Amino acid sequence: MIVKYNKILWALFFAQIVIAVVTYSYSGLLRGPDEPQMLLALKKMDIHTLQIEGPGEKTVSLTKAQNSEDWNLPDYGGFPANSQAVMQLLDRLTNTELGMQVSKQSESFGRMRVADDNFERKIVIGGSDEAKTIFFGSAPSLRQAHARLNGENSVYAVKFAPGDIDLEASDWIKKDILVIDENDIKSIKVGNLRIQRKAAEEQQDANLKWDVVINDKVINKADIDEVNNFVKQVADMQIDSIGTTEDMTNVSRKIALSISVVLKNDENIRYTFSKLKDEEDYLMSTSLRSESFRLPPLSSQKLLELSKADKLIKESK
Repeated sequence: MIVKYNKILWALFFAQIVIAVVTYSYSGLLRGPDEPQMLLALKKMDIHTLQIEGPGEKTVSLTKAQNSEDWNLPDYGGFPANSQAVMQLLDRLTNTELGMQVSKQSESFGRMRVADDNFERKIVIGGSDEAKTIFFGSAPSLRQAHARLNGENSVYAVKFAPGDIDLEASDWIKKDILVIDENDIKSIKVGNLRIQRKAAEEQQDANLKWDVVINDKVINKADIDEVNNFVKQVADMQIDSIGTTEDMTNVSRKIALSISVVLKNDENIRYTFSKLKDEEDYLMSTSLRSESFRLPPLSSQKLLELSKADKLIKESK
């Protein structure tokens, strides 16, 4: 009899377990964690346009080139953008999870700076079939921001630092667009001074690969370190910003420095530097592009200094 009751009790016990499992499963208590809800429901590779707005009506527009992964700035004649920086921003936007919902009241938008006309950053993201607008506002805590999607009342706290998103076009341009491979340079000419690559059989030392020629005469007392430094500065020339209309009106007509670079394929590249009035800076033009450029601070002055013959020749003792 005891054995019979034990079988019945065990049967009831297992029945209770089955019922509990079924009940909890349907109630969701035994389900795994839900998929995280993302702030931006767009795939990174489907995004083709970006418009970034900030306080003071500062705006930067970026467009993805057709049939390419490269981005450009349409407001600057399609000037190439730093595509790597754009993709890093898209990574941040598409990988940001919705945090805690902190408000559903439109009256709070202004205070949290996620209103249509009051925000820290407004980003309009254009996809293949739709566009999304995100307002980023004040910071509820370190490295966080309030965020709201356009047309919605919910405001969330998200792990995002909108202040890191630059608002100047100069911060998005491809700054190494003029960089050339030093190994492709055959000669550099400044006035009556020419730096020319030695023939391969004459390069006994990796550092001794250039001749300095003045008025068609090879100088034997060239300062090799300074010559190599000058060639490197020319090859690695980076831009800081595109010259503005104001820059063009304030630039001196007198050319302060002219550099001619001949590559191994005999392509000739010209650079000219002109002083900007009431500034210590220069405006640079090149045969490679139609625009004029400012170089990073002191870069133009360094090139002017290094291009002087007395800088590239060792003093006689």
